[in-house]
Amino acid sequence: MKFKFSILSSLILTSCMVVNHKRHVINLDKVGDKLRPICTAGYYYQEREEIAFPYVKNHFGGYTEDSTKPYLQKQIRPLTLHKDGTLLTFGISTGFQENHAFDYAATCELQDSNSIDNAKKHIECDIRHYKNRYPIWGKGVFKTEENEIVIQYYVNWIGEYYLVEKKGKVLSDTAFVLTKSFDYKLNEAKDIYELYKFQQFDIKPDSTNYILKHKRKFKNKA
Repeated sequence: MKFKFSILSSLILTSCMVVNHKRHVINLDKVGDKLRPICTAGYYYQEREEIAFPYVKNHFGGYTEDSTKPYLQKQIRPLTLHKDGTLLTFGISTGFQENHAFDYAATCELQDSNSIDNAKKHIECDIRHYKNRYPIWGKGVFKTEENEIVIQYYVNWIGEYYLVEKKGKVLSDTAFVLTKSFDYKLNEAKDIYELYKFQQFDIKPDSTNYILKHKRKFKNKA
């Protein structure tokens, strides 16, 4: 009974989704790395730094940022590329217990440390315990050809899904740099510089997504 309810909930969710910019998704017959092979047995990550504030436990039992103690936080922006042309994004990952709904110490024996290495350990913990909750949010497709890479993924904005596209150069089979971004919701192009490096890892989460399940709805022939 629980299994049937889960299937019904999934069907209701996908039938109610508003997925925009379908005709702008790259030709699904050309996705993947067949035309320019790159490593996919792991994840890619961009290193970042950002001013942040430490979290402290408050008298309500929750957590509050201490705005009196700014520091330069080491971060990574990870993503996984899959041989079928799908991809997963994960937002920003740090070396800290900032997701208070998930206990990194208890689950993966991780402690707080402001380093890229520890941020990588945290995302690897996330990947090991990844749950495929959303059919399209944070998911997309990519293609490589000669020395170019194009990635596209959907973001959620108040219950609707909008396409983001980034383009750049393949530097080697373990590195690429994204230099152009286009937000289809805002109709806005930007110059960016996002250098992604490869990290081998033995687990790949399920990247099955709405796009490849509904190819006929995405009809870009370019």
